[in-house]
Amino acid sequence: MKGVDISKWQAKLTIAQIKGAGYEFAIIRGGYSSNGAIRTKNIDKSFEKFYQQAKAIGFPVGVYYYSTARNSAEGLAEAKFFYEKCLKGKQFEMPIYIDVEDERWQGKDKNGVTNAIIEFCNYLESKNLYVGVYASLSWFNTKIDVARLKYYTKWVAKWVQGANAKPSVSFSAFDMWQYTDRGRIAGQNIDENILYIDFPTVIKKANKNGFIDVNSPKPQETAPPKQSEQSKVAKIHVVKKDETLSGIALKYNTTVDALVKKNGIKDKNKIYVGQRLKI
Repeated sequence: MKGVDISKWQAKLTIAQIKGAGYEFAIIRGGYSSNGAIRTKNIDKSFEKFYQQAKAIGFPVGVYYYSTARNSAEGLAEAKFFYEKCLKGKQFEMPIYIDVEDERWQGKDKNGVTNAIIEFCNYLESKNLYVGVYASLSWFNTKIDVARLKYYTKWVAKWVQGANAKPSVSFSAFDMWQYTDRGRIAGQNIDENILYIDFPTVIKKANKNGFIDVNSPKPQETAPPKQSEQSKVAKIHVVKKDETLSGIALKYNTTVDALVKKNGIKDKNKIYVGQRLKI
């Protein structure tokens, strides 16, 4: 699929124009943190307009937040603001991304910015959202500890002359590629992207991002399990090499916070091979 990412800088455009130009999805900037000394959190002025236009014509959209977070606490604060101001109560056919590229605030501490990403993504995952990370290829290779982001979808920016020269990467697979900032619609510059996975189908099937399977039994239609059945549900997971809490939580349809509380984990970013986790 071919799509665009847009913000207030493309405010003169409409989603109908984007669809008419042959694009199949859009990633809208929902919010951003300023990069001044105070670094305020803001909503993109065109977010709501673009979102409502997309819903009106059934056009797939995702959303991103431009981050300046440098540690876990700042990443969590951005995620909470983003959820409450932009995401809550809405539906998105595409992932929810944290955009990491601020050289001034994030480019000096690889561990700090990685912690910020994880905290941001973990919080939104706890809200049943499908999350991912946007960064340039050079940032993924040198300024982020990408091994710790194994279970998040990745959106890589590497600008080239054509959409047929997919870049090679050393870290892991990525699902979307921003290949140019030279796209044009109605005289407006626009970023163009190639998507390699059918996110609208994946996300709806997983009941993420506000989508609920209408055929699933309602809570009152399902009798609570008997005590003997409840005991069978309890599981022990033995941690394997390269696993993370977020990946384990996703596997068992639980949350990182629930695993931390259940197992008395002091640092959610530090688990070890062979560790036995109660699910």
